[in-house]
Order: sequence, then C-alpha cells, then structure tokens
Amino acid sequence: MSSLSRSVSNPHTGETVTFLKTTEETNGEYLLFRTDLPPKEGIFLHYHTELVETFEGITGNLELTVDGKKTTLKPGDKAVVPLDKVHRFYNPSDQFVSFNIEIRPAARFEAFVRCGYGLDTDGRSFYMPFLKQYVPKNPLLLGTIFEMGAFYLPFLPLSLQKWIFGALAKLSARTGAAKSLEKYYIPSDQEKKISV
Repeated sequence: MSSLSRSVSNPHTGETVTFLKTTEETNGEYLLFRTDLPPKEGIFLHYHTELVETFEGITGNLELTVDGKKTTLKPGDKAVVPLDKVHRFYNPSDQFVSFNIEIRPAARFEAFVRCGYGLDTDGRSFYMPFLKQYVPKNPLLLGTIFEMGAFYLPFLPLSLQKWIFGALAKLSARTGAAKSLEKYYIPSDQEKKISV
C-alpha cells in the first residue's frame, strides 16, 4: 500500500481532491478521484491529448463547458470529455460542489494532480490572474507538469506548446528541478527502495 495521502488540497482556494482509485490500484487502466470545489472556483479552458475524462456529479451543480457548449452537471449526471476536446469546469454557486472524475488511461495524471497541489501547499506556486490559477514559480516545472497531464491550451498552436513545454521539461530534468517534484508522487517506501 502506498504511503501517499489519499487527499491533496490547495491551501489558497480550499479545493480538495481525494483519490478513490489510484494509478497503482488500477494498474494504470484508470484514475478515479473526487473533487470538492469551493464557490466561484474552477479551471480555465484546456484539452488533453492522451486521456478521456468522465465527470459525475455528486453534490451541487457543476458548470461544465465542452467545445463551447455549457451544461450543468447535477448529482448523478455524467459527462464524457473525449480526447482533444476543449473544456473547463466551474462552480458558479455559493456552496461547495463535489464531483468525481475518471481519467482513462491513468498515464501520469495522478502525478500531475499531486504535483500541482504539492507546489501550492509548499508555497512554490503563484497566482496568475490571466489564467485565474496557481502556477509553479519555477517556469521549468511548467514543462514537466504540462507533460504529466498531457495538458494544453486552446489559444496556442499545439506544435508550439509541445515545443515550449517539451524544452522546459528537458531543462527541468537536466537541472534537477523535475526531481524536486518526486516527493509529491513517489511514496516514501518506494524512495527507500530506489536509494538502496
């Protein structure tokens, strides 16, 4: 059993993710986690090139936009976001909204989530008003994290983003910056095995 916490949080927004099925537990087939999203919080428009997301409402109403079509995900409702579809989610209410997200295949998405929240918790991120999100203070880590999530922005050509984030990821690996993220997603019991 992994020594990693089942839950990670953003101390700035109060958003929490709880892993219901980890990558390890499903042998990489999928990742399942619950998100508890505070009022007026969400994520900007983006898309993934390697994974499919399935959202399922638990409590409250989640605003989900896929390819420009806005829908409200109510408790029990499901919505699938296929590969390469531009999407975002947002909590327009004044109450917390809870929903599950299934990621197929799991790929490195768990590491992506854990690193993002880990950087927030450790004060290694800053708020970017343009995106209305916290991003790493070290720009090299942007490349590593974007590659982990196969995460891209709709307003820049994909080839340009792959070049930019790829170059940042390579520099991150060469300088050792990427290694500083390992504490967020490699369990301490595995770290001991690696160092032996």
